[in-house]
Amino acid sequence: MISLRNMIIASSAALAMTGAAVGAAQAQPGRYYDHGRDYRDSRVNRVDRLSTGYVDSLNWQIQNAAREGRINWREARALQNDLNQVKPLAYRYQTGQARQWEVDRLQRTVDRIDSEVRG
Repeated sequence: MISLRNMIIASSAALAMTGAAVGAAQAQPGRYYDHGRDYRDSRVNRVDRLSTGYVDSLNWQIQNAAREGRINWREARALQNDLNQVKPLAYRYQTGQARQWEVDRLQRTVDRIDSEVRG
């Protein structure tokens, strides 16, 4: 029959081995870790002015500028039409399918709309 003392020693040894295994597992890098750089922040916090999210936000900026009187409604309609023409380019850019001339056209349009809406 196993004495109480031997049972306590065996339990303590098993507990210590479990703790060591958990400690080793916690020291492993996460799935976003690559060569010392954490990509989570750069993906989440990156503001890309050519992404579909930013291009879609220009709709609101145009409407807001027209409501506040910074541009008239005719200019707002013209900017809206220009924006609608380049929205597919934003998707192609974001998926990596856009050619350089498409990226240049998208960049010029976004810059122009930004300057007219803010100014």
